[in-house]
Amino acid sequence: MKYLLTVLCGILLLASCDKDNNVPSGELLDKTVILYITGDNDLSSNAVDNITALTEGSAGLGEKNKIVVFADTCNKKPMKLVISNGMVETQEEYESEFYMTSPTMMKTLLTSAMNDYKAKSYGLILWGHSTGWLVEKDTIKTRGYGYDNNGGGTAMTRIWINYPSIASTLESLPSKFDFIIGDCCLLQCAEVAYELRKCTDYIIGSPSETPAFGIPYKEIVPYLFGSSTDSYLKIADAITDHTKYVEGTKYNTPSSVIKTSGMDTLATATKKVIEQGLLPSPLYTTKAIYYFKYGGMNIMYDMNNIFATNVDATAYNEWKKAFDAAVVYKKPSKRWMTSYNWDGDFTVTDDNYGGMSMYFPMGHYDKMTTYKPNENIKTTQWYKAAGIDQYAY
Repeated sequence: MKYLLTVLCGILLLASCDKDNNVPSGELLDKTVILYITGDNDLSSNAVDNITALTEGSAGLGEKNKIVVFADTCNKKPMKLVISNGMVETQEEYESEFYMTSPTMMKTLLTSAMNDYKAKSYGLILWGHSTGWLVEKDTIKTRGYGYDNNGGGTAMTRIWINYPSIASTLESLPSKFDFIIGDCCLLQCAEVAYELRKCTDYIIGSPSETPAFGIPYKEIVPYLFGSSTDSYLKIADAITDHTKYVEGTKYNTPSSVIKTSGMDTLATATKKVIEQGLLPSPLYTTKAIYYFKYGGMNIMYDMNNIFATNVDATAYNEWKKAFDAAVVYKKPSKRWMTSYNWDGDFTVTDDNYGGMSMYFPMGHYDKMTTYKPNENIKTTQWYKAAGIDQYAY
């Protein structure tokens, strides 16, 4: 989910031209970046501003870098745009509505972008709502990433796609992504990163809720097409600083960069701590950083913060090596925009902020009715890989 939810549905009004792909047939592009907008919901009116900013930022990209946008917004059939060099090269509307959150449709669209704009490397931006790994029992309402209303409707017609389904879909594509950026809430959690570890080399986003106005597309375009890890760090910086620029110095959006090749080692290190009985029960969570609250209960605690305050120094320092190899960059914030009030609950510092959340089973979560986290965590790959199945709470 994104904070500051809007209710007006925008219509894409971008000037376009009939300019074909100018790269010679058979020659690979340097990079194709795909922006996937599931905006047939209350975020719709922000889509046009983000696409406009992305288009403006693309000036000077050259013919060998392309941005492919798939966008579904309110009162509009899904459309595809191809952007480069400061303009929309092509724009086409699909003949009928469909669910952008359908695994089959997601695979079809992403595969078409990779086939039509073959490149040496690819990037993906997921735009929309997100509840991270948290899901609901009802198959229609099951959360994760989305949601899509398929041309409007009620809450009962909202379709989400969970991250295991996204991972399965992305793993079936012709190519792996260099990066996945989340212009959505709660992406930077261990459970999601572990699911996506085979789909992408890096994940960039926020462990917290994020503003509806989105990330600074115009500013980050050069870094989307960068060739080094440093580009991803600059994207994280821009995500954090953009909220301060729009909303004032009171707010920042925390961010991080996760290197997915480190997730298996982190799972092993976490499992070791749990198997050795070094993670206590009940956990000490007073003043602990958390990124979400539901039904009055704090959830999605900062992983590093919990281990630092609950595990003895020797074991923590050993575990931290694995954590730092997975979370290679973090940009903290002392205050971010949320749908709840946490004034005074905790204080964020450079040392205690880890930039990635983890779910820790606790008895009071059994009282949750919409989400059943103590049960649903079992559906994640992280559950057994990290030894949570052996954690007695």
